[in-house]
Amino acid sequence: MNQAMVSSSMETYLAQIKDEEIIWIGDRAFVIMPATETDIERIGKGYFVMD
Repeated sequence: MNQAMVSSSMETYLAQIKDEEIIWIGDRAFVIMPATETDIERIGKGYFVMD
């Protein structure tokens, strides 16, 4: 299992998201939102890897 390393400040930020958030990294926008139970089942049997 691969697990992304997330800084504690980013982990705190992500844990506080209630609905969805748009973040910019460079010139690209990303929509970040908490996963639902259905999302988790759909994405690799409970593991989400972002690379």
